[in-house]
Amino acid sequence: RRSVRARATDAEWLFVEGQGALTHPAYSGVTLGLLHGCIPDAMILCHQPTRTRIARQTLEIPSLQRVVSSNEEAASWMRPAPVVGVALNTFDLSDDDARAAVRAAEAATGLPTTDTVRFGVEPLLDALSDALPNTQSEAPR
Repeated sequence: RRSVRARATDAEWLFVEGQGALTHPAYSGVTLGLLHGCIPDAMILCHQPTRTRIARQTLEIPSLQRVVSSNEEAASWMRPAPVVGVALNTFDLSDDDARAAVRAAEAATGLPTTDTVRFGVEPLLDALSDALPNTQSEAPR
């Protein structure tokens, strides 16, 4: 296995998957450690629109706007890193309801949104390309 640092020298873009959420009492420490350890240039927020409560907790999930701002604030303690898009997990929705959830998340955040499994990754790759203009090539597709 190669470290994240070693991989970072081989690629223009390196994707680091998060764990849990800053708002989840059982995982916030892990999430903050990953966020500060990878020092991102930009972030994609992942969300399941039908989930209203934090798993195995009685706490409600904050609004998408609040989650975006919380992640940007926490990242900024190391270096500013905007959330540039939203990836939805709509596995439990019909296609029509999934499309409506995508539109609702876009309206709520003003950010490009998609379910990458159902509708593709292009809006998120385009947002990353726009946010990271100093890369040498176009977004990987």
